[in-house]
Amino acid sequence: MRLFQIQISQRILLYVSFFTLITYISILIPPEFFWPAAFLSQLIPLLLVTHIVSLIILIIQRKKIALLSLFTLLVGWPFLQSALTFNKEFPKNNSIRVLSFNTKFFKQSGTYSKFSIEMIQWVTNDTSDIKCLQEYSTNPLQEPLDVTGQMTQKGYTGFTYLAKVGDWDNNPGMAIFSKFSILDSGIVFNDKRTHNAAIFADLDIHGEKIRVYNVHLASMSLDLYENPGLAKFLFIIKKIKYGALKRSDQIKELIAHTRTSPYPYIICGDFNETPYSYAYQQLKKEYENTFEQTGNGFGFTFNDLPYLLRIDHQFHSFDVHAIGHKVNRRMNISDHFPTYGYYVKP
Repeated sequence: MRLFQIQISQRILLYVSFFTLITYISILIPPEFFWPAAFLSQLIPLLLVTHIVSLIILIIQRKKIALLSLFTLLVGWPFLQSALTFNKEFPKNNSIRVLSFNTKFFKQSGTYSKFSIEMIQWVTNDTSDIKCLQEYSTNPLQEPLDVTGQMTQKGYTGFTYLAKVGDWDNNPGMAIFSKFSILDSGIVFNDKRTHNAAIFADLDIHGEKIRVYNVHLASMSLDLYENPGLAKFLFIIKKIKYGALKRSDQIKELIAHTRTSPYPYIICGDFNETPYSYAYQQLKKEYENTFEQTGNGFGFTFNDLPYLLRIDHQFHSFDVHAIGHKVNRRMNISDHFPTYGYYVKP
């Protein structure tokens, strides 16, 4: 094959390997100290693929320089494990199923101008024990759009945070719904200029108390369909900087709050962070990641350009036992896919 006839320059491979090691280090740098590190870290998956292809070619060509790509990949093994997982499937009987879903304010696919009754019906008919919804909206004056009312009729209790931003209708915000009693609830942080926030609810699950967090970290608002050419590039850089700095602050607030939790906890949400970031690594130091523990495949959750992203996550405290994680790609109206986490008592 022509692919294996490609000659890979040793010098270029050396430069690429050195640059790859720099990107590995970039995830250790707080955005507030050096924000461009957040941009560098997002190049890690592309560089990993480059080294995998190089390694295959060089092994077939029996070149000793293949050891350089192998070494670079071994150093980056934790990133490969975060991106692609293979775990044993466990029976889901008697487990607690937690849905996390960015519902895009229940608007139709490709637009924010019209509501999707189909998505509302899907969310209200979903039988998960706990539902964490980001970019939530409800309108008690219009029955088809009264999501909270429909959830109540289905036997759920709920806590809703309403964001008072701009001239929005249908009470936009976030919500936690549960088949179990809600003992307490509150706001971890919010942003008066956006819909981003973090909320929690303490649940009584058959006599066991557990706290559930619903998180929506700052968005980068990367509109890849506008701002062509240089303007697009500068726009993306600006948003990456803003998002990295804002999310870093929000994660500090979240971690500080969870450290005071009197109960075991589960954290769900749209984090707008890939596994290749400083913020994600800080979260992994504090919590277990349900997908990495129990999921399979790549677990991509973003349903828009550039698609191959996992930015919706479920974490949990070390005293919570996860047995499964699924991404539902059949519900594709939103620009995010729903995720399910399955949990049982230790």
